[in-house]
Amino acid sequence: MSRLCITIPTWNEAVVIERNLRLLFDATKRYLPEHDVMIEVADNGSTDATREIVHRMQKDISSIHLLELHEQGKGLAIRNSWVNHLRDSDVLIFMDADLAASLEALPRLIDPIVQGEADLVCGSRFVQGAHIKRNWMREAASVLYRTLQQFILKLPVKDAQCGFKAMSMKTAREVLPLCHEQGWMFDTELIAFAAKRGFRVREIPVDWIEHRDPARRSALRLFRHGWGFLAGLYRVQRNRNKMA
Repeated sequence: MSRLCITIPTWNEAVVIERNLRLLFDATKRYLPEHDVMIEVADNGSTDATREIVHRMQKDISSIHLLELHEQGKGLAIRNSWVNHLRDSDVLIFMDADLAASLEALPRLIDPIVQGEADLVCGSRFVQGAHIKRNWMREAASVLYRTLQQFILKLPVKDAQCGFKAMSMKTAREVLPLCHEQGWMFDTELIAFAAKRGFRVREIPVDWIEHRDPARRSALRLFRHGWGFLAGLYRVQRNRNKMA
């Protein structure tokens, strides 16, 4: 049995958080019955009822925890949660609050690490076996971002931005202190530094359905964030080049 910490970074997710936490809890019982699983919501100062909902759910589901942060940033939330659990977890996982990646992939995400075959496992929408359902504009932006990532960083994966990743505790202990990205470039930075350190990075296909609830606004604004993405790639490249 391995100890698993699943981190869900949130910011104003009141519309979906209760339903999706229950779905995730049920999925861990179904797909990961042999493991000790903790689910931590790492909240970036939500101004809606996200925290209140999670507090209420904790009374019914003891494996759900809440980490309250005051600053915003997906990377900040994940890193703080993972650092807090380096001593009590064997595998550290994160996934997006909308659960766009099918939870049926959980064993494929965890098993290579538990079995000692990989150090970082990344869900991928762009490898053989993956299936995607999303609108054309987000797909076009994804292709552009993926092309830029490969051109600038030459990462060992086809999909660095998929919010469905797992890392061994040993790898996290070495890689997390190197990471500084506080936003959605954290995924890219994590992969770049893990690969630079020689850790084994693996991709697995996922079924991906992008949920576009009109009451739930995405923190990512596609093409408007293009320049920020490009600047982030060069920051990661610069910091990676400084590594010994």
